[in-house]
Amino acid sequence: MSKKTEVMEEVKTNNVAVDSDVKAKEAIETLRTQLQEHHRQAEHHRTMATKAQGALEVLLQLHPEEEK
Repeated sequence: MSKKTEVMEEVKTNNVAVDSDVKAKEAIETLRTQLQEHHRQAEHHRTMATKAQGALEVLLQLHPEEEK
């Protein structure tokens, strides 16, 4: 293999490694963002479930369901 071919192969290999590293860092950042958003949504849903449960309990006390 000529020196030029060896250098070209090394450049290609380095580009692939750099490209792969960039993609991995982008994926990590995307996953961190998604995880943060899902945690925020989970907290919102817990809050809304608590509110719905409280409202349901109040309404059931005001209007008890007849036993079936």
